[in-house]
Amino acid sequence: MKLFATATALVWALFQVWIWWDRELDLLFVRSAHLGLAMATGATLMAARSARRAEQVILLLVAALSLIAPLYHYLGHDRWLSRISGLDPVYAMDFAVAAVLLLTLGAVAWRLVGKGMVFVVAAFILYQLFGGALPGDFGHRQDSVALFVDQQIMTMEGLYGIPLGISVSVVFYFILFAAVFELFGGGKMIVDLALAMTGRYRGGPAKAAVVGSALTGLVSGSAVANVMSSGIFSIPLMKRAGYKPTFAGAVEAVVSTAGQIMPPVMGAAAFIVADMLRIPYTQIITAAALPALLYFASVFITVDFTARRDRLPLLSLNEMTPAMQVLRTYGHMLLPLGWLAWRIVSGYSVSSACIEGIIGTVAIGSLRRTTRQNVKDIVLSLATGAQRAVTVAIPCALAGVIVGVVAFTGIGTKFTGIIVDLSEGSMVFAVLLTIAAAIVLGFGMPTTSAYVMSAILLAPAMVSIGFDPLATHMLLLYFAVLAMVTPPIALAAYAAAGIADAPANKTGWVAFGLSVPVMLIPVMFLYRTELLMIGSAPQIIGATLITIVALVASSAASTGWLFASLSLPLRALLAVSAILMVLPRDSFPYWTIGSAILAAVGIFYWIRRPRDPVEMGFEVQD
Repeated sequence: MKLFATATALVWALFQVWIWWDRELDLLFVRSAHLGLAMATGATLMAARSARRAEQVILLLVAALSLIAPLYHYLGHDRWLSRISGLDPVYAMDFAVAAVLLLTLGAVAWRLVGKGMVFVVAAFILYQLFGGALPGDFGHRQDSVALFVDQQIMTMEGLYGIPLGISVSVVFYFILFAAVFELFGGGKMIVDLALAMTGRYRGGPAKAAVVGSALTGLVSGSAVANVMSSGIFSIPLMKRAGYKPTFAGAVEAVVSTAGQIMPPVMGAAAFIVADMLRIPYTQIITAAALPALLYFASVFITVDFTARRDRLPLLSLNEMTPAMQVLRTYGHMLLPLGWLAWRIVSGYSVSSACIEGIIGTVAIGSLRRTTRQNVKDIVLSLATGAQRAVTVAIPCALAGVIVGVVAFTGIGTKFTGIIVDLSEGSMVFAVLLTIAAAIVLGFGMPTTSAYVMSAILLAPAMVSIGFDPLATHMLLLYFAVLAMVTPPIALAAYAAAGIADAPANKTGWVAFGLSVPVMLIPVMFLYRTELLMIGSAPQIIGATLITIVALVASSAASTGWLFASLSLPLRALLAVSAILMVLPRDSFPYWTIGSAILAAVGIFYWIRRPRDPVEMGFEVQD
């Protein structure tokens, strides 16, 4: 059964290479086949993991049914080219194929994505089918079953819309490259380099997780994949250094999640941001760079304060590999990584850049014995990449359904009106409402789905009130990313908890606590667009410094440490100072008061700090 699952995944990977080579294929068929193979791969993967024969048979049946829709689209190629949506009839076979497609998609998503996402999509489908009976503004005229099938299944404006298109043409190739790069030692190189840079300081393993995940995020836009690739090294080290299992798992989950906003290889949602705003992806990379670094800086500061507060022991030198030794062993693997980044930043096709990166990784990695791999393992790495891509393709398809329903029924415009009315002209209140709604919409959602829902329901209201469109969408992207560590369903935290052997729910809440200071960053760049590289160099530097000071204050408040342990009233005072630095600067420079509060507390406790350098965590452990 495992061999069958691997073979299915390999077929999907080879299909993606085919569509990269042959650009003349019909897009509807390409997206349909991408989704069909994703569902088949997911179903066979679940069958391979199951020990019950009956369940295996059912899952193999689901895998076979998953291929009906792409076969139908392939055989009806001429019809799709000439068909006019809304005018041409919908036949009985169209209804049958749509029913099979939605049922199999729901079955696979139920197990791989989560019940919450399935329920949300089902609610949107029911709204389109029966929303015409609702009274008032929430009623619509798109409640025909034939119209639903026409729009959602027979065009590229619903299920086969933009989110799935991003999965087909962009994200899959990134995941494939990351799998091959990891096979040739790229992942271990990154983790070892991070540990060499930070391991000799207090809280070194946790800091190595931050740095390592930042570097891993350069080539991987998947939170769970980052956890599984770097967490297997960093989490055990953190536990040996004295961190509690829940905290070790939470740190890895939070920093791995940031891979989705770390240029140049960001998550699928980032490409959807570019498409919605009709701007080049390179502009998204530029805007995301500084906030991403601030994200990692925030977690780094929190980890450092926690390590000093708890006086954690230092690692011994034999637990770390010197940086020069790491570079001598794996340094040549930086070449394909640099080539990939350069091609993407230069505006080259993402799929072509990744294919070139894969070829370069195999060629360069095979030059040295330390990284050389056999053909079988290289082929299996392609299958591994395809299996990882399932968790992106399925949510993208579900998000497409939501986008279609919102576009066809006009419910997004109604949500905009609600937010504008509730805020009553107050920009601050509108931001708070938007953040609260984004967090709720993100419960149990993969990043792509959470962002798409927020973007189509909340972004128009923010833009209409007067916020910058790019800053608005980046804020929503941030909170969609943080949904991976937001209970009740924190997927990245649950993956890390499995490695840490810690309670999943508790790890999720600890991860959420660690991410609270990070939440200041999107609010900061909403009011200070200089953080998105909009403005002059002095303005950008000034906004960055203010943000860093705010992150220090919020981290001190959350950990209860700033040169020494803090009392609860002082922690509350520092939380207030962080909020003051976030507030708009138009009417009064509140950030000056916030900075003064932090400075006063910091100076007072710096004078009373421990004088022993070992106690401060600066010495190297022999």
